[in-house]
Amino acid sequence: MSIKLSGNKLALPLLLLGLACLTAACERGPRAPQIESAFMLPEAATIADFNLSHLERGSYDIEDARGQWSLLFFGYTHCPDVCPTELFMLAEMMRGIENGAGAGPEPPQVVFVSVDPERDSLQHLQQYAGFYHPSFIGVTGEQSTIDRLCESIGVFYERVYYRNGKQVIPDASGTVPAGLEDSYLINHSASIFLLNPTGKLHAIFTAPHDPNTMIRDLAAIQAGWRS
Repeated sequence: MSIKLSGNKLALPLLLLGLACLTAACERGPRAPQIESAFMLPEAATIADFNLSHLERGSYDIEDARGQWSLLFFGYTHCPDVCPTELFMLAEMMRGIENGAGAGPEPPQVVFVSVDPERDSLQHLQQYAGFYHPSFIGVTGEQSTIDRLCESIGVFYERVYYRNGKQVIPDASGTVPAGLEDSYLINHSASIFLLNPTGKLHAIFTAPHDPNTMIRDLAAIQAGWRS
């Protein structure tokens, strides 16, 4: 494209001014939030529909996740290390948000999803989650529903059985050796998944986690999303 200048002496200065304004406008365009520890999805992703159970609410589904920011963490109450560590960290994060001066992020709903519905009753699950912070909720459901949600979000977990301190691998059919049905641990990922107020997967916080870093990242993500 060619630009034809008239004899007006102001034409060139005005053209240059216009180009400068155009460049400045481009520079002021939307920018990705500056985050330290989260992986931001290029576009928020729709996750599998789910209907889990909660002690007091009765159910917890995708509609419950809408209208607020939610942090989902997957684990189980018999976990010897990862779950207590991560839930304590999330509690520290929540207390940091609550004790802030108002410039921090909107407090998210922390949801502890048990991948072990056989052993985690709803009452025990809520007591476990609420021990770390009163706002935390614990949910679980049918194993098939949990598996579908985990696959949709990208959560890894597997049962590991032991006999006399040695790991026992189930056969190809998945049959558990007799007598070991209840003697398992669950290996699972330590990632924390952020859903935005539309109920879509927005970002993933991979381990290791730091409560103060998460607070800053949540504030940046929320501010960028609102704009």
